[in-house]
Amino acid sequence: MHFQCMAYTTLTVRQDVAKRLRAVKSARESYSEVLDRLMDNQPARTVEEWLDSLKPLEGRGVFTPEERERLTYDQRNPRDSHARRVQKRR
Repeated sequence: MHFQCMAYTTLTVRQDVAKRLRAVKSARESYSEVLDRLMDNQPARTVEEWLDSLKPLEGRGVFTPEERERLTYDQRNPRDSHARRVQKRR
């Protein structure tokens, strides 16, 4: 049997950084996976990068039909919008 070994590097981080990493790490996630996830979650530097990041969402609706209906109503009736209704309750 042949096993392929991954190369490892030891990193030294401050204790406060290690604490923050532990806080965002799930139980089944390795620190490598946490760092990889956090590094992938960076803001786009160009419009092209931003558009590429949206490709997995193509064809998916952002709002449910009920939310879309409420938003359409609020746009047509701004004086009775959801935000104003919530503000009146306070």
